[in-house]
Amino acid sequence: MRNVASALLLSLILGLAGCASSPRENAASAPAATQSAPTASAAAPAQQAASSVSIPALSSRKLVVTMTGPKNVVEAKDWAEMKREWRETFAEHARDAGIAYAFVDVAPSPGTEEGTLLLVNVADYRIVSIGTRIFFGIMTGNAFIDAQVAFANLRDGSRFGEQQYNTSSSAWGGIFAKVTPQQVDQIATRVFAALKSSR
Repeated sequence: MRNVASALLLSLILGLAGCASSPRENAASAPAATQSAPTASAAAPAQQAASSVSIPALSSRKLVVTMTGPKNVVEAKDWAEMKREWRETFAEHARDAGIAYAFVDVAPSPGTEEGTLLLVNVADYRIVSIGTRIFFGIMTGNAFIDAQVAFANLRDGSRFGEQQYNTSSSAWGGIFAKVTPQQVDQIATRVFAALKSSR
């Protein structure tokens, strides 16, 4: 009887603390005039997807981020939480990189200021917080983000390129699975790598 109880306890521990999962990302560049953005079905492992958007040095000194999506996305009850996660995560990366940063609800009109406008179009997502993953483990379900990100010139609106991000985590990854905060952080890392490579 004691052996059976021990086996059940071991199975529960393994289920809650499984191996880390790797979010999938498809980050191929798509300049507006020549290529179309890749679809989610073409997603490649994140470690194989390199940022290839070419940003002029003058435009790499400031980043303005705005987020939108279809009606069912922007009217979801946790859309404000999703935007907050992006706003705060990108603010941390901007501070560390020494890049001026602003998060706006509406994309600004072209003006005279140099910088990069990041137009984030979230097709679908599911938020899973770290706390939820810790408490509920495999019963939590998958966190994912399906977003198309366009890089544009803040001054004149011309496009530098686009990237498609499709991140996901398996619920079976347990408490170490890549949940929403880590997925947004991974996307931010890619975006700021593109900005810093142009400086």
